[in-house]
This record gives sequence, C-alpha cells and structure tokens, in this order.
Amino acid sequence: MSAETPLRWYCRSLGDGLLASVPLNDIQQAFNQLYPQAVPADAAVFLRHRLDGLHCDTTVFFSPPLAQLARQFGAHLCYPPREDEVELLIGSAGAL
Repeated sequence: MSAETPLRWYCRSLGDGLLASVPLNDIQQAFNQLYPQAVPADAAVFLRHRLDGLHCDTTVFFSPPLAQLARQFGAHLCYPPREDEVELLIGSAGAL
C-alpha cells in the first residue's frame, strides 16, 4: 500500500471481541437488507481481531460501495485493510 492510497474504505472499532457480536449481527442484517439477492463483487465487510495483552479489539472494514451503510454504523474513512489481517464477515471476498 503506497502513501497515495486514497482513504475510500470505512472502518469502526467495535471494542472487545466478546461484546462485538451484537453490532456484527446488526451489520450482517443491514447488509442482507441492502443486497437481498445478489452481492456486487466490490461490496464486502471484513473483520479484524487484534490481541493486545488481555484486550482484544474487533474492527470492521466496509468496502467503498458500502459508504452509506458504514456511516449508519458510525464508521469513518480509513485506508483499506491488509488482506492478511482480516477475514470476510459478509459479501464478496474479491472486494479486497
């Protein structure tokens, strides 16, 4: 990723992984309402878990076409996540 990579993705920390299940479920439901049939190849939400000592931080990353959905969940502009640090929550894995 170069320094010129535009801030087009959206991300939001959901805090501790144990407490993230409710917002993650809400995000999945909202995504399914947005795309009840076919999912575009560039639409996805990715998940990253980071362990720092005893604290685990869960962050969600919304691909650029999901900007409106991301803002509904309080996400802010960020760089795209690194492919080796995230897993697909919902959508198309090819979006990354």
